[in-house]
Amino acid sequence: MINQHEFEQKRPIMQELSAMLLYPQGSPIKQQDFPILESYGDSNKEVAANINRFFDYFSELTLLQQQEYYVQTFDFNKKTPLHMTFAKYEDAKERGQILVQLKMMYAMSGLELNSKELSDHLPLMLEFLANGEWIHANRLQKWQLLFAIMEDGTYFLYQELKKQENPYQYVIQTVRILLKSCMELEMEAEKVE
Repeated sequence: MINQHEFEQKRPIMQELSAMLLYPQGSPIKQQDFPILESYGDSNKEVAANINRFFDYFSELTLLQQQEYYVQTFDFNKKTPLHMTFAKYEDAKERGQILVQLKMMYAMSGLELNSKELSDHLPLMLEFLANGEWIHANRLQKWQLLFAIMEDGTYFLYQELKKQENPYQYVIQTVRILLKSCMELEMEAEKVE
């Protein structure tokens, strides 16, 4: 189950992680562009280490180099797309059904897709978690499908990025840490009861 309290606290961090996983534009992305994430790292050493490792590499690049790196990593490499269902289903029928389910979930929570990205695009999913409306706890629990898809998709993505020694592995690992923390604490609470 999703721990409502933990989830609410981490929503602003998910917004910044979404921004980190977008195509760099305007100026090179820098660590100081993500103050909430940096602040969270003060209380979570694993997150701080991941973010520092990413920016140790990425901060040295110009905007053009960051853009090229992004495109080579996520757009031109079939093994590392930001689409969370691609690694498991590729173009199978099941993937289409999941994409429709996600789109319906977004619409029921007050968000319409304005982007040209598919509904399983990781930055879009993080954006939804950061801003989607849920009124009742039961509706929030229906978002477990989203968590499960992201857990599955980020696992494959992280393994491949790690194999390639790509610095984006640290951003994906941070996403996984946050998702897990929203779920684990609730499971621990159930054990105590």
